[in-house]
Amino acid sequence: MGLVGAGHGREMFFGFALALVGGYLLGPLSRRWLLALAGLWVAARVAAVALPSSLHGQLLSPLFALILGALVIPRFRHARKWRNQAVMPLLGAIIVLPLLWLAGGRMPLAELGTVLFATLMLFMGGRLIAPAAAGAFRERGLQLDARVQPRLEALLLLLLGAAVATLPFPLTRAVSGALMLAAGLVAAIRLMRWRLWQCRRPDLWAAGVGYGWVALGSAVFGAALLQGSGQRTVLHLVTVGGLGTLASVVMARQHYQRQWKRRPPAVLMLGIMLLMTTATLSRLAADTITGIRVEALWMAAAGWSVALVWLAAHLLLDLPESRMMATTGPEKTPTV
Repeated sequence: MGLVGAGHGREMFFGFALALVGGYLLGPLSRRWLLALAGLWVAARVAAVALPSSLHGQLLSPLFALILGALVIPRFRHARKWRNQAVMPLLGAIIVLPLLWLAGGRMPLAELGTVLFATLMLFMGGRLIAPAAAGAFRERGLQLDARVQPRLEALLLLLLGAAVATLPFPLTRAVSGALMLAAGLVAAIRLMRWRLWQCRRPDLWAAGVGYGWVALGSAVFGAALLQGSGQRTVLHLVTVGGLGTLASVVMARQHYQRQWKRRPPAVLMLGIMLLMTTATLSRLAADTITGIRVEALWMAAAGWSVALVWLAAHLLLDLPESRMMATTGPEKTPTV
């Protein structure tokens, strides 16, 4: 089975996460390009599960990543600020990961993938949360002074970039751990300065929880590297808690903004936040609490699956709640 062992991590990064990168950053494409990319992505997923030992099957994921990189990375070449230009090498490193995985080197690819996607989520998540939080404060007649926080954003990029560079080498893994721990603390400070608990916006609460999982995961991963202990379990803080929650929020916000010019339903956002939190804590419990591993793994899988299926039902089936809210007229929302 292609999902046994390291296979499920490979599919998390090269299947789920890369599809999210494409959906969020590709921009408008012709129907032909969209169908071609979607077909290649589906073929790569089927091959990874059905033909995990086939070279032809394994080549599909790197091919999809390279095409995606060729379409996405040039979009940032005209950026003026170096913080925006830093997205190009970050995306380039993410795009190369499937090729490195295929080469079968001794590099800690799961750890590298986690740090790279954590960097992307902390950068893009900040660019999503900051203006939305400022708009929510403005609606209440208040002002949010700490928005993008460019100095903290720059510090995060520098810390995490150095962590990626030092992580693959045994002699500098402790240095990478210290950098990751510092980055997690900086991200937590940035999150607290947004004061999302005052926004009265479930979509922002969910985004904050996802951002918080990434910050916590980065700090805990760094501490584990410093101690020289096992790290695979704590990676789920970033992949399940951070990636799952932030991805769900982004998809819901994009759909309801474009379709109905309003925010996602509060029940949906609160439910996804609870389900993803349950999935994250259950996955951690499976490796840390003796005697409940199987039950905890099932609980984690159920929380993750129910959250995404519930979200897909809202996005694809257009549930009656959406129609009812749409008939009341569009709700004014800040431009993000």
